[in-house]
Amino acid sequence: MGKQIHQDFRRITPPLEGRLIRLRAVEEHDLPRINRLFNDPEVLRHLSTVTFPGPLQDTRQWWEGRFAQGGDEVRFAIETRPGELVGASSLNDVNGRTRTATLGIWLGQPYWDQGYGTDAVATMCRFAFREMNLQRVELHVFATNPRGQRAYEKVGFKEEGRLRRAHFVGGEHVDVIVMGLLSEDLIEP
Repeated sequence: MGKQIHQDFRRITPPLEGRLIRLRAVEEHDLPRINRLFNDPEVLRHLSTVTFPGPLQDTRQWWEGRFAQGGDEVRFAIETRPGELVGASSLNDVNGRTRTATLGIWLGQPYWDQGYGTDAVATMCRFAFREMNLQRVELHVFATNPRGQRAYEKVGFKEEGRLRRAHFVGGEHVDVIVMGLLSEDLIEP
């Protein structure tokens, strides 16, 4: 009987761990690395909130303003299982009444196309549904970001709409795709 219980507990994935990544708090000592990874034009062209590289002081202000204070956001650093910081993710606009939130995520370019993004999205959504008792997570992704769209679809996100020419990137207007995931539709890789 005791052996069966032990095996059952081994099947339960810790809430902040995926197959390849783990989520943890962003610490002050992470800021220089975040600044280096984030200030890559290829990373920034997929984000709507920041469009130009900034100095370390900008990253510090971001951390102090968004990560150090609470509110309606849940924020994490994304690191590999061995402990290398590769990006950050958040659940924004968390609404307890409707049990919804908006996902935000970015990874440093050296970590693209290795499964970290898909695993981070799945881990964030699993956390949102199982630990926060949310029933829906949505996100916005540029139509010019097929890599991101594929990662979201692998986890179960569905396109729900399109905001035509809603953002300006690289000298052109781009559509923003609205995607949503319901708790029962989560696919864990």
